[in-house]
Amino acid sequence: MNHTSNEGLTLSTEQQTVFNWINDELQLPVYAEAYKGALNLLDKKLPGYITFVSHAGRDLMNGLARTVLVIKPGRVPYEDLVDDLQKDWNDEWSAEGVNELANAEDGHLIPYKICEKIKNLIDKHRKGRLKASEADSLFFTIFLGYDVRQRIPQDFFQEWKAARKWFLKHTHVRENEFEIEASSQVERHFRTLDNLLYVAATSEIGRMRTIDEILEATNE
Repeated sequence: MNHTSNEGLTLSTEQQTVFNWINDELQLPVYAEAYKGALNLLDKKLPGYITFVSHAGRDLMNGLARTVLVIKPGRVPYEDLVDDLQKDWNDEWSAEGVNELANAEDGHLIPYKICEKIKNLIDKHRKGRLKASEADSLFFTIFLGYDVRQRIPQDFFQEWKAARKWFLKHTHVRENEFEIEASSQVERHFRTLDNLLYVAATSEIGRMRTIDEILEATNE
C-alpha cells in the first residue's frame, strides 16, 4: 500500500521504498523528509522550487553516505585564514608594491612566517577540494558496494557528477534568472539521484556488513 507524503502527493512504490530505507533502515529522518519534500515540490512546482529541490539534492548527495560513516564535512574556514594572513600582510609585497622597487623583476622576499600562512591556506583548500571529489564516489562505495572507484560504471558515475554539479550551481538564490530549461533539468537530475537511491535501497540487504567493515577500518 502506498503512503502519503506531504499533503496531496502519493509516493510511488519505488519512492516509498527509498523513503523507508532512509527513514527506517538508515535512521536518518531528516534526510527522508528532505527527500519527500523535494518530490512534493517537483510535483507541485511551488515558487522557488528549483532552488529548494537543488538544495535537497545537494544535501542528499553530499551528506547521506558521510552521515552513515559519521564523517564531518570539514568546511575550510577561509575568512578566518585570510583574516589571520591579512594581519601580517605588508602592502609592499603586492604586485603594485613590487613594481615600485628597483629590482621589480626579481620580486620581493616574503617573510617565512607569511609563507607558512599562505601554505596553510593552500593546503586546507586542497584538502577541501579532495573531500569534495571523494563525495562523488563515497555513495557508490557505501551503498552500492563498489570498493574501487575505477569499477563504478562510468555512465552512472558521470550522471551522478553532472547532477551534483547542477544542484550545487542552483542551490543558492542569485540575481541572475535561471536558464529557460531549468525546470526540465532539475527534474532530470533529481530523477538520476532518485534512481540511484532506489538501487541503493533495494541493495541494502547485505550491505550493512560492508558498512561495518568500513567503519572499523576508519576507526583503526
